[in-house]
Amino acid sequence: MQPGVLARNPDFRRLFLSSVVSLAGDWFSFVAVAGLVTELTGRPGAAAFIYAATVLPVFLASPLAGAVADRLDRKRVLVTADLVRVPIALLLCGAAWWGSVPLAVVVIVALGIGASFHDPVASAATPNLVAPEDLASAQSLMGAVWGSMLMVGAGLGGLVAELLGRQTAFAINAASFLASAWLVAGIRRPLQQAAAPRPARGALREAVRYIRATPIVSRLLFAKVGVSSSNGIVGLLPAFANGRFAGTGIATGLLFAARGLGALVGPLLGRGVIGPVPTRRRLIAVCGVSTLSYCAVYAAFPLAEAFAVALVMVVLAHLGGGAQWSLSTYGLQLETPDHLRGRVMALDYGLATLFIGLSSIVAGVLADAFGAARATWWLAGIGTVYGAAWLGWSLAAVRR
Repeated sequence: MQPGVLARNPDFRRLFLSSVVSLAGDWFSFVAVAGLVTELTGRPGAAAFIYAATVLPVFLASPLAGAVADRLDRKRVLVTADLVRVPIALLLCGAAWWGSVPLAVVVIVALGIGASFHDPVASAATPNLVAPEDLASAQSLMGAVWGSMLMVGAGLGGLVAELLGRQTAFAINAASFLASAWLVAGIRRPLQQAAAPRPARGALREAVRYIRATPIVSRLLFAKVGVSSSNGIVGLLPAFANGRFAGTGIATGLLFAARGLGALVGPLLGRGVIGPVPTRRRLIAVCGVSTLSYCAVYAAFPLAEAFAVALVMVVLAHLGGGAQWSLSTYGLQLETPDHLRGRVMALDYGLATLFIGLSSIVAGVLADAFGAARATWWLAGIGTVYGAAWLGWSLAAVRR
């Protein structure tokens, strides 16, 4: 089914490839920035703070991005978000040249704001580019491309930064935004329904009222918080690479590549488990179990002494994380009408990134104070408690 969606739908194929090149460039850049800041500061929690700077701006900008996605032409929003990020990404070359941590952080924040006008808008547009029966397959592909580009981009990013220098990785990231803009500009089909009512100013309240009145949507909106509240562990992977394993950019890149492999396969496995016509109960159950499996594997991760074992554990953790993220997004796409979808997807994305950012800050503070292993156990415990509570809360709502 999945290859058929790409083969017979050129507009969706362009959106898909846009995500491929843009995400690959992002992970090229992140591995290089994480290595730069860790090297300049000498702090084990430095990369976790950079990870927070990447995602927290998305939370702050998401309400505006959601309203823009429902008011304005979504294709123009996507192209503009890509083009604006080209010169911003090139400033990272200056940060590496001057050894400036503040400049690197400012650029990362600006790129995060740009992402808030791209990723949730692309999610909101996907149902308008594919037939209803192809939506689950299309979303599993979009979820898988995130993981595959993390795997390829992070792995190659660590290698390029190590062999060719960080400026090369930053330049590749900037070029990826140009390629993404060109691909989106060639989409012919409208990315929203022409007859859908446009929201008035301050119409975020309309989306909130809809969410509160629709139990399944409210549960799915909070589904990502479980994995997100533990996701600061990801920001500690460079600390494990430097402190326990090879201590090179290549080791960091391989750990992130393992994360990408799990995030690539997880959505495809989740799609198979829920079936072609999933019930709400099954969708909720798989999301909940995926969250708990993510936290359980990461709770055991600090016990890994061999690098190969650590790579396998990262893959296993993100099988659950990738499935949960993709399936909760698919559920929201399915349940939300088009004229509200931009705002709902932006709220979903913003809420997830808020907890990813907060988790990353907590990870950095705990790692600097007590070490990366204890920080990992705390965050895995928080995610486990939330995941179990969310699963019970959501299944009760579905039964009612």
